[in-house]
Amino acid sequence: MIPLVTGRPRTRSIGWALAMLLVASACGSGDSEFEVILDGLNEPRGLWVLADGALCAAEAGRLAEGQVVKEGPTSNLAETGSVTCVDTGGVRRRIIEQLPYVFYNVHGATIGPADVAEMGGELYLLTGEGQVPLARSLLRITEPATPPEVVADFLAFAIQTTEPDFFDEINIISNPFAMIPDDANDRFLVTDGATGHVLAAGLDGEIDVFSDVAGHEVLTGIARGPDGLVYVTSFSQLPHPTGGGAVLRLHPDGSFAVAADQLTTPIDLAFDTAGRLYVIEFIDGSDTGSPYQGKTGRLLRLEPEGDGWTGGRVLVERIPFPTALLIDGEDRIYISVHGAFSAPNSGLVLRFDDLVATTSTGPPIVFTEPSP
Repeated sequence: MIPLVTGRPRTRSIGWALAMLLVASACGSGDSEFEVILDGLNEPRGLWVLADGALCAAEAGRLAEGQVVKEGPTSNLAETGSVTCVDTGGVRRRIIEQLPYVFYNVHGATIGPADVAEMGGELYLLTGEGQVPLARSLLRITEPATPPEVVADFLAFAIQTTEPDFFDEINIISNPFAMIPDDANDRFLVTDGATGHVLAAGLDGEIDVFSDVAGHEVLTGIARGPDGLVYVTSFSQLPHPTGGGAVLRLHPDGSFAVAADQLTTPIDLAFDTAGRLYVIEFIDGSDTGSPYQGKTGRLLRLEPEGDGWTGGRVLVERIPFPTALLIDGEDRIYISVHGAFSAPNSGLVLRFDDLVATTSTGPPIVFTEPSP
């Protein structure tokens, strides 16, 4: 077992001792302080606060040093994905490295380690699309610097459950993106960004379809709501038109309903202790064929109304490619920044301590890149 992991998750004050990385951002309506909890990351994706208060981030990776990008519409592989954790004393380390990373020439998208979470005192990692060992898998990290254990193989599940097409060929699509533990059933619930399925991956390796959200195939974030139900973000299809995304509520029988709509590229979601919904939008929308060039995202808060959430107040804007959102038991907000389409070592994890308590209707905070 990894020394950082000491039991089931609990809520408490993190109390990070990272004075060297404290940044004050005087923007928008009033001053807002945030801490840079982690910097120098390579496309950080999913986040998790461990039972001992440490924060862990899954890093998709980067091209290897000196790696020459192949010409044409192809993929470039590297083994640079990792998981980085920082404890409550500010000590950080990459607890596992050399995980699969893919860079696609055509659209510049990158795929690698996608999410991280804890269950039963052990740390688990989700990896995205790829054709190499450890890709498209739920992994258990047992000891630092040792190969992870494959718990569930999503690629094998896709192969087994995909019907041949008219030409008797099997077109395998599967791209696990985010997960949450379902402790009561010894499994993780996983969004598949390629199929529109939320999958149930048991610790015994068994995989089943928990929900098929037809018409909302590009699934990203996942969280458990104040009502105990599971919620996911539907990112929208290219070219990601403004207002084309949604938050979906999943029922135990696998059926679903739209809980919030008119969102633009929602990539992750979380709830505060008052039951309000927070959504990270990856970009500000585009109707062109190249929607990611120079785009920025934002953080929204929606208020409960009836059986859904409405309002969409912008709390923070101009966030460069945010990919993950987490709210701890003290209502502190964590955001992964530069999680895609970004330079090596530019990734950050920020923590905002006072945004949940913000009730004014003034202008949003405009994110300012911290100085090196």
